[in-house]
Amino acid sequence: MKQSLFAISALVVLAFGSSKANAQYEDDNTGYDNYYDYESGPDSTQDPYEEGYDAYDPYYGEEEQKPKKVEKKPYVRITMPYDTITEMITYTGIVEQEDSYYDSLYLRAKKYLMTKFELKDKDFKESAVNMDKIIMTLKLPYQMQKNKYVSENVGNLEFKLALRFKDGKYKYDIDHLKHVMPENAAGKTQPEYAYLEYYVRAERSIIYNDLLLRAADKQINSLIGEIQKALKEPVLIDEDDW
Repeated sequence: MKQSLFAISALVVLAFGSSKANAQYEDDNTGYDNYYDYESGPDSTQDPYEEGYDAYDPYYGEEEQKPKKVEKKPYVRITMPYDTITEMITYTGIVEQEDSYYDSLYLRAKKYLMTKFELKDKDFKESAVNMDKIIMTLKLPYQMQKNKYVSENVGNLEFKLALRFKDGKYKYDIDHLKHVMPENAAGKTQPEYAYLEYYVRAERSIIYNDLLLRAADKQINSLIGEIQKALKEPVLIDEDDW
């Protein structure tokens, strides 16, 4: 009888302890269960490191991005000052100088051209009679810029320069531009030449032709700038203004 009572008491104690332990376990894990809701929580197939991976790979989870194709812009040719009437490349302009007389403009232009092109007085005889114009054919070394750092001499750039003078203004015209090839080109004893209009119209070797045209355009515009600078009235300083 005593053994039966002892067994019943042991069962009661064991049941009570187990119930207490279960209650304690539930109390200890209630916070975790509320934090991690199994029913509404993440899918079990989701990568547990996905969030961390996103931090390292900004394109993760997005659609695969293909490299963008670099669109090639169409090549734009140089536009030369083209006279549609004469069908020639022509640089022309009228410069107003109210305080200048035609003869002083002529003398300044003559001095500049003699220095620039190593000319002599005899080269100006025909136009020196009235001192109202200078018309002559001139040459410059033809320097073609192949790239940013390399230039190449491709012969001479020949052209006709016309300067006409009036009191208070002058006019310049530069045309008949010609590319004179080097004498040793293609084994020729006489240099060959090509008018620059040919390079404008040519449909082959467009980029190379444009390099020639750009070089000529740069040199002619530089020449015009030098002429305008040489023909400016000198600045006179009043000695009484002190």
